[in-house]
Amino acid sequence: MRYGIIGDIHANYEALTAVLAECKKLNVDKYFCIGDIVGYNADPGLCMETIQALPLAGVVMGNHDEQAAADNDLVGFNPQAAMAIGWTREHLAEEQREWLRNLRLTMQVGKITVVHATLDSPKKWGYIFDKLSAGASFSYQFSQICFCGHSHVPLAFEKFGTIQGGKYTEIKIQPGHKYLINVGSVGQPRDGDWRSAFVVYDTDENVATLYRIPYEIKTAQKKIIEAGLPERLALRLERGT
Repeated sequence: MRYGIIGDIHANYEALTAVLAECKKLNVDKYFCIGDIVGYNADPGLCMETIQALPLAGVVMGNHDEQAAADNDLVGFNPQAAMAIGWTREHLAEEQREWLRNLRLTMQVGKITVVHATLDSPKKWGYIFDKLSAGASFSYQFSQICFCGHSHVPLAFEKFGTIQGGKYTEIKIQPGHKYLINVGSVGQPRDGDWRSAFVVYDTDENVATLYRIPYEIKTAQKKIIEAGLPERLALRLERGT
C-alpha cells in the first residue's frame, strides 16, 4: 500500500492539483489528510471538494478548519489569517462547514496515527519543532508512526530510547522504533522553499519519502489578490515563509 500524506493545503488549489498529479505518477493508493484544508488562499470550497473525492484513509481537523466552521470571534490569529478565516466562512456552504465541524482531532488506522498539531494536546494547536515538544507528543503515541503538520515545516523525530530528529528526505521505518513525521505544507510552505511538500509512505518497503514539487504559483497569487485577501498572503507564497 502506498499512502499519500498531505495537509496544510490552505485553499491553494493550484498546489493541491499539482501534488495529486504527482501522487498519481507515484502510484499512491489512498490518502491521509492532516488538516487545514482551508484558510489563507482563495479556493476553500474547491479544495474541500477535491479532498472529499479522493480515496481517503482518513482526514483530521486543523485549526483553520475548526475556525472556518465556527461562528465565534477569532482568538489567537494574526490579522491576515483572521481576515482570511472570515472570508472563508462567507465562501463555504453550510454543509461544507458542517463537514469540517465533524472532523476528528486524531485518528489511528493500523500502525499509523494522524493529527494536525500534537498528540498530547491536539485541541491546543501546539507546534513541534524540537525534541522536547516531540517527546511530549510521543508520550501519547500508541502507533509506530504519527504524521502531523501545523508548522508547515517538514521535520521528523525518531524515538528508540532517546529521541533524535531534524530535516529529512527519506526515512526507513525500523522495527521497535517510533516516528513522528511532519509532512510539511501543500499550500503554504514556511521553510524557505516555496514548492509544495508532501509524503508518500510505502508500507511494503516501510519507507516514508518527502517530495517537493513546483506548482502554478502566479495563478494562486492572482486569485488571492482578486478575492480581496491581504496581498501579504500572496507574496509569502513565493518566499516560502
